[in-house]
Amino acid sequence: MRLSKSNPSKPDEEFEIPSEPVMPPTFNSTPSPISSRATPSVPAAVSNAAAVIGPKITFKGEIIGEEDLLVQGKVEGSIDLKGNHLIIGQQGVVKANLMAKTITIEGTVEGDLIGQERIEIKSSSNVKGNLIAARVTLEDGAKFRGSIDMDSQNSGGAGKYSYSTTSEKTD
Repeated sequence: MRLSKSNPSKPDEEFEIPSEPVMPPTFNSTPSPISSRATPSVPAAVSNAAAVIGPKITFKGEIIGEEDLLVQGKVEGSIDLKGNHLIIGQQGVVKANLMAKTITIEGTVEGDLIGQERIEIKSSSNVKGNLIAARVTLEDGAKFRGSIDMDSQNSGGAGKYSYSTTSEKTD
């Protein structure tokens, strides 16, 4: 398909519409005016996220999807990404029950987390809720209050553990 450019000084100039869809730049590409507005330093774990809820977005309700998701904003409700990776970034604040194949928490979460394979609680995170997954990782410095169930069906017989760590003082 060809379209003529509407320019009186050069009426014969034409351009071609690309047959392939134009894809937006990714976090790993060379910075462009569009990608330079994204978060300047993106951790390797989040560079492959397919969908993003940005830091200035607040969402209330149920999120159901079939692609990876990075949450840097605020979410209240529930997130269900069976078979995909869910990342709550350092700026993310979530009050929701979460379900995904793998869950990585770097921000703040209040709710129950169900990881079909694993849950990673990073050192920058603050989590209040119950964790259910075959594999759970708690990094040193992470704030966590709740129980951990190392799903015995997927983890070869590991049992249920209750664990609580926080740097807050309780009197």
